[in-house]
Amino acid sequence: MSSHRDRHTPPRSRTGRSSLVWAIVAFILLIALALVPSLISDARFGDEDAAHQEDQMLQGMPAGDDYPSCSEYGMASDDPRAEPEPLYTSAPSGSPHSPTVKGVSLDQHFSSGGVSGRYHVFARGIDYSKPVGLVVRLHGDGAEEYAKPWGMLNCMAQVAASHNAILLVPLTPDPAEDLTWWKEMDSNRPWLMDLVQQRLPESFPIDRDRVWWMGYSGGAEMLSYGVVPENLEAVTGGAIMVGGGGAPRYATLRPTAEQAQHTPLYWTVGARDDGTDPREPFDARSAAVEGSAWYERHGFAGVSLSVMNGHDHYSVPQVGLLDAVLDARAS
Repeated sequence: MSSHRDRHTPPRSRTGRSSLVWAIVAFILLIALALVPSLISDARFGDEDAAHQEDQMLQGMPAGDDYPSCSEYGMASDDPRAEPEPLYTSAPSGSPHSPTVKGVSLDQHFSSGGVSGRYHVFARGIDYSKPVGLVVRLHGDGAEEYAKPWGMLNCMAQVAASHNAILLVPLTPDPAEDLTWWKEMDSNRPWLMDLVQQRLPESFPIDRDRVWWMGYSGGAEMLSYGVVPENLEAVTGGAIMVGGGGAPRYATLRPTAEQAQHTPLYWTVGARDDGTDPREPFDARSAAVEGSAWYERHGFAGVSLSVMNGHDHYSVPQVGLLDAVLDARAS
């Protein structure tokens, strides 16, 4: 900008140039000092920036009880579950540590094998006198939905609870800026399995025969590439892949006859989710077609592929989909 501003000014004296140099140096130092905190806080989601992460969760938080209707995510508008209950005991007041309602624990910390990550648990409305199921929901790349637990996740929690299941929403421990599950799968998957199979059962009486998995986009890739082929024993309810879920390249999956017969695997993808949308260049439709075909070839009898006309990567009604699958399996 200074070049435009000074274009028609006469040359400065040596003293003037020296002053200008020092002014520029001071300005650069001020900019650097201003940027350092944000660079550090955005580098990873760890213990040192838990408050920053909670601040991010409160940004855009609806005031009072004005939560988005679950009908936005595929639930019928006249369904009594369509108007979600608040997550906080009071409207956010600017504090990143607003208390949550009973049964909701947000942004909890878990470390295992030298890997650290965070997770949400939605466990309100659970009848502990009956078997308690679990729905593990894996976010897409960037973890946008994790940072807004009062939106779609709150609606998914109501669906899970209506089937007497807890909703667990882990945040990938991958410290990279894009927050993916699948790029560091060798370390992310063991951490995830320890969270599901060890940490959570310490606090909740999970029925290990009723564990469902649901992944969106990059989370769907994590399921089809990692969790299902490598930890099939943990997928006791079934798995739902939305907007992705490609065919493993190196897995040598050998399911037992019972697993192949009784482990339902669902793929749902928008017909327009083919990589032509500049907002999302990933061809999720092809990935879903290839992934579902791969599992069929490996003997799974309960493979289902649904290509939804009129939908893209962002518009698949995930809450309604989860409810429909759980209803179908319960009947």
